[in-house]
Amino acid sequence: MNPDRTGHPLKILLVDDDPAEHLLLKRTLEKVDGPPIELDYVGDIDSAVECVKAGDIDIVFLDNRLVPNNDFRETAPQLREAGYVGPIGIISSDISGSYFQQFPDFGVDFRIGKDEIDRTAISFIISEYTRDQLSDNCAEDFS
Repeated sequence: MNPDRTGHPLKILLVDDDPAEHLLLKRTLEKVDGPPIELDYVGDIDSAVECVKAGDIDIVFLDNRLVPNNDFRETAPQLREAGYVGPIGIISSDISGSYFQQFPDFGVDFRIGKDEIDRTAISFIISEYTRDQLSDNCAEDFS
């Protein structure tokens, strides 16, 4: 989705069992230049599944560990099974575990440490994962 072309705000869903993370991300998003951003927050994977089934979510930021699940290897596939096709990013206090290298195998598009989340990183993620994937000058345009 390209929010600039649709006129709608970019909808980010934060899935984290720590409500303080919602406040921190909200403050960071307020400093990001670019399209308007709407942040939704849920504290568990079941609520996240319901949100993505309802539609209109452009990006999901998924905490690595959500009780009672072990980590993203259990939760991210649940979002994909619910039909969500947009980008999923894993956020974690520590992304050094070797299993983080397997993130694409579980339907995850990117990973980022919570200490790395700032306006520059968010701006990059938004730019990278919401831009149109087709060139403005497709070969079919010249036929």
